[in-house]
Amino acid sequence: MQFSQQGRSRFVVLVAGALVAGGLAGCDGGGKGSAEGLIRATVKLQSITQQGECEATNVKVAPVELLPNPPSMANDREFVTEIKLTKGADGVVCTGENNTIPMAPGKWKFTANLPSDPASCERDIAAGGNLVVSFKDGESSCS
Repeated sequence: MQFSQQGRSRFVVLVAGALVAGGLAGCDGGGKGSAEGLIRATVKLQSITQQGECEATNVKVAPVELLPNPPSMANDREFVTEIKLTKGADGVVCTGENNTIPMAPGKWKFTANLPSDPASCERDIAAGGNLVVSFKDGESSCS
């Protein structure tokens, strides 16, 4: 099969396009390797200013008891989520929130380093569940 220079160029573009499209189609094929089913929790914090400033706070998230066979891209190890706090209109209250990295389903322990004292709680993390974890300075648990 012989192609002119222009024909070869079109053929290469068509083949390359087909390869890219096929590769992309394989990325969303579901199953353990896909991003489908990944769960993220939203961590919210409420605190007060420290020397007139709102400081970022870290929340440690550690697995307690995970369900078997999590999605392959779900995290199953301890990690830290940083929450950047912003000062409210009153100049005293600091609030912030951030989403965690994708988490494997199961029970996780959340620990926030708050100015008054660390606070912690355990939550069942599952698709369709209550995925908001809220901490308030002065309280030893989350809501």
